[in-house]
Amino acid sequence: MENLTTIVKGTTAKLTHVCYGKVYYQIDTENHKYQLEVNSMEDEFKTTYLESEFKAITLMRWIRKGIENGTFVELS
Repeated sequence: MENLTTIVKGTTAKLTHVCYGKVYYQIDTENHKYQLEVNSMEDEFKTTYLESEFKAITLMRWIRKGIENGTFVELS
């Protein structure tokens, strides 16, 4: 897995699907493809608009949390 700076620098997070209160975004870097799972019921996310695309840096706090708790995964 690439470091956080490489993942968010100049990339876009695209909404892929929503299921059971979880929002899934895909982030493509030059070398890898990642999936971010965000629990839409978290207090932090409740005040965020659900957009089809974000600059990945906008979702950096959730990417960091996802790396820590295993909800940010590299897709094959």
